[in-house]
Amino acid sequence: MSISRLLRPRSVAIVGASSTRGSLGAGVLANLDRFSFAKPLHLVNPRYDRIGDRRCVRSIAELPDGIDCAVLAIPQAHIADAVRACAEKNIGGLIVLAGGFAEAGEEGKRAQQEIAAIAQSAGIALQGPNCLGSINYVDSVPLMFGVAPFEALGDRPGVAVVSQSGAMASAVRVALQARGVGVSYSVSTGNEASLGAEDFLEEFIGDPHTRVIAMLMEQIRRPARFLDLATRAREAGKYVVLHHLGRSAAGRDAAKTHTGALSGDYSVMAAQVTARGVCLVDSLEALIDVPELLIRLRNPRAAGGTAIVGESGAFKGLALDFCETVGLQLPPLSASTHAALVSQLPVFSPPSNPLDLTAQAMSDTGLYRRVLELIAVDAAFGSVVLTLSLPSAESADRKLPLIIEALRSLDGKPDVVFAMLGEDCPIPQTYVEQIRSTGTPFFRSPERAFRALAAVKRLARSFDVTPAVARALEAPLDAGMIPEYRAKQLLARRGLTMPASRFVVSFEEALKAADELGFPLALKAQSSQLPHKSEAGAVALDIRDDASLRSAWTAMKQRLSLERPGVSIDGMLLERMSEAGIEIIIGARNEAGWGPVIMVGLGGILTELLQDVVFIPAGVGRAQIEQALRSLKGAKLFDGYRGAPPADLDAAITVVEILSTLLLQHPEIVEADLNPVRIHPRGQGATVLDALFVVGNS
Repeated sequence: MSISRLLRPRSVAIVGASSTRGSLGAGVLANLDRFSFAKPLHLVNPRYDRIGDRRCVRSIAELPDGIDCAVLAIPQAHIADAVRACAEKNIGGLIVLAGGFAEAGEEGKRAQQEIAAIAQSAGIALQGPNCLGSINYVDSVPLMFGVAPFEALGDRPGVAVVSQSGAMASAVRVALQARGVGVSYSVSTGNEASLGAEDFLEEFIGDPHTRVIAMLMEQIRRPARFLDLATRAREAGKYVVLHHLGRSAAGRDAAKTHTGALSGDYSVMAAQVTARGVCLVDSLEALIDVPELLIRLRNPRAAGGTAIVGESGAFKGLALDFCETVGLQLPPLSASTHAALVSQLPVFSPPSNPLDLTAQAMSDTGLYRRVLELIAVDAAFGSVVLTLSLPSAESADRKLPLIIEALRSLDGKPDVVFAMLGEDCPIPQTYVEQIRSTGTPFFRSPERAFRALAAVKRLARSFDVTPAVARALEAPLDAGMIPEYRAKQLLARRGLTMPASRFVVSFEEALKAADELGFPLALKAQSSQLPHKSEAGAVALDIRDDASLRSAWTAMKQRLSLERPGVSIDGMLLERMSEAGIEIIIGARNEAGWGPVIMVGLGGILTELLQDVVFIPAGVGRAQIEQALRSLKGAKLFDGYRGAPPADLDAAITVVEILSTLLLQHPEIVEADLNPVRIHPRGQGATVLDALFVVGNS
């Protein structure tokens, strides 16, 4: 279904047009007049013959056939009949403003399904219901009821705003335009009865006027399609910036495995979208700031870290603290840059990153330019944040002409972001506009500049990561929970190491197995109905002799019989106790259309207490797996801590890699839990101590 007629209509109808100030129909009509919409415009309202100097018909049936887009500015009770009437008139697109549909309960949900079915049958592109409408700034077509001041995109690269919330779409749009950033389209998708955010994303990927798509989502309804479109956007050189609500929410359902309990839907979504080049942000401010950087910076994907140039020694400490928090990398100056800067700065302010120019720049008018030129040739840096104290308009008059001259001379090399200290100080707007005219983003808050630039740097790195997809699927596994002994068989066939073990069904077999394996041993009951064996008393560790084995066997059988009488036990797994090492948890989820995502974290109480986990999509390379492991809070343990030997991190990476391949070959695996995996000293490998899989219907 094409949505071009909806977004770029050559003719428009307003059903429910009105001259009553504050009404939806009046708002849409006022916006079209404000934008000087000169194409055919048809008004429908049974109460009027004319609205202003325009003719008004009494019903949709009186409209000409084939109008491109109609805005339904009428109450919910009349929407279904209006959609049917529009279908009979071959109208191409509909924008339904009214609420009271799925957001209002079951009756509203049925009404929404009805209008969606009518539209789909007629091939109508339906936007909404419960939406604010949309604005096309490329062709100057505002089809929304809120006040939309006229602003043509012209030849500027544009940001397309797509939001399920109309109010948030307006907030982002207005903020970008206030900064002089061009908006190509602004779309409120509302309840998404038919068209969803994914449909508009696809449209804007192919739109030559749009460079950045800024999206605010409460729910991504078609994850697989969204991921495919994100990949296509990256291939087309377009940037997708996403603020997805629900970061703090737990998973929708109580998960059966430990992995599921630790990974909510947000974590799964975040891992998959960022691996495909989506810039995921966590605030409305960032949804405004990051698109501005992506529009204004000459090379948003430039390699290298960031240099900070300021004029306060105290701010150096503040900047270092905040940049570490947000992950903005501040490399040290190269030896040659350091030496060159020594001659430029006072002896009491030695060169460093951040760099303190002190008050010398006020008497040495060329200092800003010389310092920026020196940093520009240092390969360690791809961007510079210039931070100045501007406590008054007078200080702006003294400093900013020098800064603007320096920025013009640099001609965008390197990319510079200007961030002032003194957010609410009155700065003449003409200076702000002159700074922006050089291609330099202007921020009134260094923290917002640092946070946004850190997001852009992460985005640049993610453009080099492409998760693999399964090339050949194996025969599907049977649905249900796969207990430990069978899960380990799957992993062992792929080359992973398990403790020496025997699966037994009687105590006599256990005694014989113990003699073959040698003590100390672990004894674990095996059942597809026991996902958490330790909690059920189904695990006994460090068994040292036959007598201890008999005691553990008897006690375990009795406890399970009393406390879990309905649980069917397949048998017992007897395992040799593993050598010491660092314990990690490796798990995975594959549900809701997002594809498999792997979670890695330090084992034991660190995982639950500190939530020290990280998520990566199945199919990423070894470098990304290592980066994920080293991003854990306790990653110093891997390199040897307080005299401990370094861990065999390569072996841990291999475990993740093999699990990744298994998940891609078996998409029916919805959860995996390798907990714990023990990493031994370097060169001695890693051992999977426990494992289970949950398999859905293939």
